Amino acid sequence: MLMVSITQGKRDFTKIIQSLEKRDKEIVVTRRGEPIAVIVSYQQFKSLKKLSDWVDMIKISEKMKKRGVKAKDLYEASRKDLEERCKLL
Repeated sequence: MLMVSITQGKRDFTKIIQSLEKRDKEIVVTRRGEPIAVIVSYQQFKSLKKLSDWVDMIKISEKMKKRGVKAKDLYEASRKDLEERCKLL
């Protein structure tokens, strides 16, 4: 993991991005020695986003389960609603 200050980041942005591409390691941006942001490759970002979306879906699934809502019921209700909307067109 590479750590760079904001000042260094401004000065050497191109070099830092090239380093990211070569090493495929995250870069921590600091202000006065304290981490404030992380720069990651686009591929790593996509993987993290996919994981985050998966966790969100699990949370929704758990909430539905607690409330007794079944995915099949939700699907059928939304399908019926969509069919009704199409009739209005």
